[in-house]
Amino acid sequence: KQAEKAVHQKKEQSKTKCRKARRRHINLVAEFNRRQRKNIWLETHVWHAKRFHMIKKWGYCLGNSPTEKSYRACYRAMTKHCLLQDLSYYCCLELTGKENELLKQLARMCSTDTGLTFGEAYCLTGRFEGSLNLYRADRYPEDMLGPVTFIWKPGNGSENRQLWIWVHPALKQ
Repeated sequence: KQAEKAVHQKKEQSKTKCRKARRRHINLVAEFNRRQRKNIWLETHVWHAKRFHMIKKWGYCLGNSPTEKSYRACYRAMTKHCLLQDLSYYCCLELTGKENELLKQLARMCSTDTGLTFGEAYCLTGRFEGSLNLYRADRYPEDMLGPVTFIWKPGNGSENRQLWIWVHPALKQ
């Protein structure tokens, strides 16, 4: 009986894996998936995590401020090439329906006093993206919700149209 106990005790004691085994691709993917349960990671998360201090906001893990080593690279990219910002955490809302009805309801949420509206002629074609400030319905000067960008799906001659609106995660509700 004592010999059997000794065999069972040896099986229960597991050794910690070496660093090479912990860093295998399969293990890394499983570890990343486990860490993404609370906050969603962007596609560029690993790249940003090496170069930025990460914060958790709006249910996403975002790069907040660069570490010391990336100031020079960012400055060089701005002056000589181009610098990109990952905005994939923005939410896309799709509205489908009759164009006249959509425009009538959306006109309550924006004002011509501030500039562009959803019904601008060059935006309705679907060739250009528009941006505007969104307000609560019929509350124009007071209750601003925030800035949005939008694009109409190019029409195929039918009465129904699609409108895609990109909003910040804080405005989604």
